[in-house]
Amino acid sequence: MKRAVLVGEKLMQMEDAARPVVKPNEVLVENDACGICGSDLHIYGGNHPVLKPPVRMGHEFAGRVVEVGADVKAIQPGDYVCAIPGVGCGECEPCRAGNFNLCRDLKVIGGFYPGGFAEYTAVPEYNIVKIPEQFSATAGAMVESAAVAVHAVRRMKAVEGKKIAVLGAGPIGLLIIQVLKAFGAALVVASDPIESRRDIASRLGADIVIDPANENVEERIQAEVGRLGLDGAFDVAGIELTLRQALAITKNGGEIVITALVSKDPVFPIKLLQRAEKTLLGTQMYVKQDYDIAIQLIQERKIKVDEMVTHRFDLEQIAEAFTLAASGASDVGKIIIDIKK
Repeated sequence: MKRAVLVGEKLMQMEDAARPVVKPNEVLVENDACGICGSDLHIYGGNHPVLKPPVRMGHEFAGRVVEVGADVKAIQPGDYVCAIPGVGCGECEPCRAGNFNLCRDLKVIGGFYPGGFAEYTAVPEYNIVKIPEQFSATAGAMVESAAVAVHAVRRMKAVEGKKIAVLGAGPIGLLIIQVLKAFGAALVVASDPIESRRDIASRLGADIVIDPANENVEERIQAEVGRLGLDGAFDVAGIELTLRQALAITKNGGEIVITALVSKDPVFPIKLLQRAEKTLLGTQMYVKQDYDIAIQLIQERKIKVDEMVTHRFDLEQIAEAFTLAASGASDVGKIIIDIKK
């Protein structure tokens, strides 16, 4: 089979590999499509703290089951599926409670194990999720990202009737905007310096969009909602500036969810957190329930994934796709790799 491999920093190549032999608890998925994620770009650029080349990436994939192991019970050949790429140890307290995302020995398909930038991927049955037959390959591949957004939003106590900012309108930010609206947020503010992202954010439900390169975010939000501030904010950019903005624009007692991968530890005035009794929340991947909710929201068209995709490439073009994804070009949104032609 054909499979992509990162052989060095920013160096993707195709390789011929044997079709995976499934273990008793695994299923074999013939992949239709796989998305490029921001975490893939961290690995690609040599910025991941653990994963170094060679890496066979791709964790946002969907396709058809073509083979099942001897011990597989609930999945059968022909099922249309996507995968939960997080693989916990299965034995620790978080894993036993269903919170594999908090396992200290968490491994990831598409990082520690061969991923979805390949014609076939072996996946443990526990990590397989059935998806509706009417889903496009794009919708199936986007379930994982949508689950990230659902989990991030569910980290807040409640969003219904609340006024919330999303700082960073890349793919995850755009998904969070849609989840917030689906969950009943009264006002969603999106901030991003890239005009095309702001345009998409408006189309997908953001009530107010801000260009932080040309506007003072704090002043604009005060003008819109008053000095009290917003109920919460999502930092989806992962830089010191956006964390400071999140702290400045939220009301006393507000919540801030750190959603992005932060490459450099930020410095910020702790009094903005401590004296205002604000809550700073982390978010790590998702749990199974987040997948169920994400699938339902996509099925109900409350999450519109097609409008987020700006580029598509065949598997053999994956080097070109990653070059574009890492370029920072203003017209680049979600990139999908079409595996099965």
